[in-house]
Amino acid sequence: MRLQSIELREFRNHKEARFDLRGDSALVVGENGSGKTNLIEAIVLLSIGKSFRGSRDPALLRRDASSFEVRGVTRDGLGVVREIVARGGSGPKEVLVDGAPLTRMSDLLGRFCTVHFSVEDVAVLNGGPASRRRFLDLALCQLEPAYLGSLRDYTAALRQRNQILIAERRGPGTDPAEWSAWEEILARAGTSLDRRRRNLCAELGQSARELAAQVDPELRPGLEYRDGFGDSDLSDEEEAQVRMERLSGGRRLDRRMGWTMHGPHRARLRCTIGADELTDGASRGYSRLYSILLRLALARVFEERRSDPPVILLDDPESELDPRWIGRILGLVPESSQVLVTACRQLTQTPGRFRRIPIEQGALLGSAA
Repeated sequence: MRLQSIELREFRNHKEARFDLRGDSALVVGENGSGKTNLIEAIVLLSIGKSFRGSRDPALLRRDASSFEVRGVTRDGLGVVREIVARGGSGPKEVLVDGAPLTRMSDLLGRFCTVHFSVEDVAVLNGGPASRRRFLDLALCQLEPAYLGSLRDYTAALRQRNQILIAERRGPGTDPAEWSAWEEILARAGTSLDRRRRNLCAELGQSARELAAQVDPELRPGLEYRDGFGDSDLSDEEEAQVRMERLSGGRRLDRRMGWTMHGPHRARLRCTIGADELTDGASRGYSRLYSILLRLALARVFEERRSDPPVILLDDPESELDPRWIGRILGLVPESSQVLVTACRQLTQTPGRFRRIPIEQGALLGSAA
């Protein structure tokens, strides 16, 4: 996958800017506040249909603007060229692919795959279990179209069962068949979610360790998905049955708590580097390095599964890193991948294949250097 060009209009601090990348890897250089992270955000918007910062559309508008537009041209591994346009502002967001509007934002997933690193991503992995689960969910929604359906089914059934639990605090009265119906959906969809998450974590963990060994053998990154089942020998049907029995047997306690206590929505993702859990003492530099390695591992999984590498976006990766690491990190990315790196100044080491693109206050100063 390659990004050929991208245009921004009234997006964040960019009034009007065009970046002719021609599918090349590039280093985007500019001072703080020049719009480098906003460029990365715009590219991700074309990939997943929303801001990785969690910002709503009005927050993406340039001051005093009524609407924004982001327009990108991509080329996949088979040479197919697409134009993706995202528009938004105070009204509903609109996404078009080759001029045709998408009826659902989820239809965008998988068309233009990206893997991005930013300072916000360090906070994600250093945050609570929910933020770590969202990282897996977003990756799987791009990797496996069926995953989104299971996630929707599970979320809807969980909401309904929790409403029953709250209602029954005022006195039993729910039809047992209704309990069973929602619990069956939770069990079947939950089995699918946990198994896909578990498999992805195994792939990511293996790739991250292989990549880290080329940076520093002492890093030893770890990734473990804890769902309460582990790598069981049960078939999907057998595991779903066990989950249904667990949900049924837990109704009394769940009723007292007011919410469902078991399932993928409670799973944990353990992230370690060296001997430290990220939240238990890993340094800021190690946390940032771990996050970058995990994104590069995810890019490798994308390429292996889809036979087409995603565009890799690294926002200010050298900040708070040991200077000896950046050259090794960028050296891990194969020639088959397009990489966009942002920085305030020239990196300690920059691969020769990277073009240099200066940026200042939302305006493109030059296409290459």
